[in-house]
Amino acid sequence: MTDTARIIAAISTVWDALRDRHPELPAVSVALTTTGAPHALRYPEDTGTIRGADTPELEIHVDTVETGSRAVMECVIHMATHALCDVRGVAATSNRGRRHNQKFAVMAEIFGGHWPHGQPPHPVKGYSPVPVTDRALEDMAAYVAALDTVIGQADLSAVERPTGKGSSRVLLRCECGRTAYMGPRVAAIAPVICGRCGKEFQEA
Repeated sequence: MTDTARIIAAISTVWDALRDRHPELPAVSVALTTTGAPHALRYPEDTGTIRGADTPELEIHVDTVETGSRAVMECVIHMATHALCDVRGVAATSNRGRRHNQKFAVMAEIFGGHWPHGQPPHPVKGYSPVPVTDRALEDMAAYVAALDTVIGQADLSAVERPTGKGSSRVLLRCECGRTAYMGPRVAAIAPVICGRCGKEFQEA
């Protein structure tokens, strides 16, 4: 079994554990990607809905995996929160899914997420990403340990990563027409402000 396959298997086990506790969640197919991974499950275009017949894909960016098990857990919980919101008909996002409202943060608590007390929402993303609590990680310690093991043993340097205007970078676009490419981890640190018009770049 390859390093990638072991990581995918470990992430799949985490999702299955969440499904055991919350049967409303759909079965998924896990994949690693070097493209701008979506923040919710990806459904085939012909269904486009949580209630479709086809299995959705849970994509995790390789950068997230390299960051460590906590980042992977937060990503999986984020995806699970979106999925549960869809199943229960909770309108938790706006602006084409980019802005997460307080309902999203509340739903994330079901999986062990918790929005820091007193912290204002992000000006663009809203209540996202919702950090996973230490207690939640302790509750899933066996799965976290498995992730730590496979990530620690993996050599992801061989994973092909496109360069230039490729899929390993996020395309950002400003209202004034300027565009920029940036690594997803760097783009997530803070808002990127345009020096021409003063507006914030948005992910295209």
